[in-house]
Amino acid sequence: MLDFVAFGLSVFMAQILTNLDNLAALLALSLVAGAKRSVFGFLLAQVIIICSALMLAFGVADVVPRGAGYLGLIPLGLGVLTLIRKRRGTDDDANPKLQNGASILVTTLLFLSLSVDTFAILAPLLADSAPNYRTAGVAGAGLAACCLALIALLGSKVPFMSGSVANRLESLVPYVMICAGLYILSNSWTDAI
Repeated sequence: MLDFVAFGLSVFMAQILTNLDNLAALLALSLVAGAKRSVFGFLLAQVIIICSALMLAFGVADVVPRGAGYLGLIPLGLGVLTLIRKRRGTDDDANPKLQNGASILVTTLLFLSLSVDTFAILAPLLADSAPNYRTAGVAGAGLAACCLALIALLGSKVPFMSGSVANRLESLVPYVMICAGLYILSNSWTDAI
């Protein structure tokens, strides 16, 4: 039981750390487009990402049961690439801007575009895990999305997350992706086979 909780917490933390850019955008967008609409678009995007990662995990488990661990190369490579770009100073940190009153569809699409790193970690983690661990992982990811939405709702009332705090936390994302990639590549007790 404790191993399920540990795996769920690992996915929870990965989901939180790869969604810090979403949180910053969500806090800013809440002030422009309204908190309820922005949070709903964010949660809808997270449901799509989590369900897509789970569907990919089921598909990979059926097609390549013994090779799913090699999916860890995706977050590992993205993390290393991000670190290299940051070191060179060529990391494009574009801040997407939306007009006032952006629709839920536009808001959801914005958050989907910001969630590529989340999908790149979540899909291999779930694909390389046994079915019971997938359930714990999906629960952890869902709980993380709800926590981020709650933080955004509270933050829209009292802005408490400054840009410098968000930027410092965002700098951890490449390391999280590298660690998740190495974890997926290793043969751990959560693996399907």
